[in-house]
Amino acid sequence: MVKDLTAQVVSRASYVDAYRRMREGALYLIIAFLLVGVGTIAVFFSAFAIRPPGLGAAWTFPVVVAILIIIGGVIGLIGLWGKFVPGVRRLAELNPEFGTSSTLIYVGLFWGLILMMIGAALLLVVVGIFIVIVAAILMILGYVGLIVLGFKLHDLERSGLYLAAGILFIIGIFVSIASFIAWILLYVALGESITKAETVPPTPTAPPPITPA
Repeated sequence: MVKDLTAQVVSRASYVDAYRRMREGALYLIIAFLLVGVGTIAVFFSAFAIRPPGLGAAWTFPVVVAILIIIGGVIGLIGLWGKFVPGVRRLAELNPEFGTSSTLIYVGLFWGLILMMIGAALLLVVVGIFIVIVAAILMILGYVGLIVLGFKLHDLERSGLYLAAGILFIIGIFVSIASFIAWILLYVALGESITKAETVPPTPTAPPPITPA
């Protein structure tokens, strides 16, 4: 009985560790979304502002957008490589059902984001546009991984927030604001899962019946 309780405590602690890494990574990605979103809006309004002679939007717009993507990409990479991807991998070690989503997120989001940054830096040449297209395809694969992750977490944790996040990640493939909301929901849901895992006591295992002599 004591061994069973100890195993349950260790298992819960492992899930908490995975969830906590994923939650911290989600926070980084939320911040990255905010920076890129606010910067993009600023660029949109600056296109109508008065500019000094000789500084046309033809070159200033892609340069500013490239800088914004790179800054947001660096923050996103820190969140993905340092937190979210290791958390999902840890989750896949604990539960093999998360193996597919772990692979898709790593290959799609992580490498897609790296290629997106490289493509943004080369946006003024043709090869940069090609790299951005490849990166976009990989990012879609990463979103598929996030969708599967949300649905699997819903099955495991029975939280509607995970299901809502998974659905919003589907919409986010076409409407980026939906992805931003999905990351927020995922962040909140992971926090609830951490709290539940830390507060719910392990289920005691009944001792085996005593056989009379």
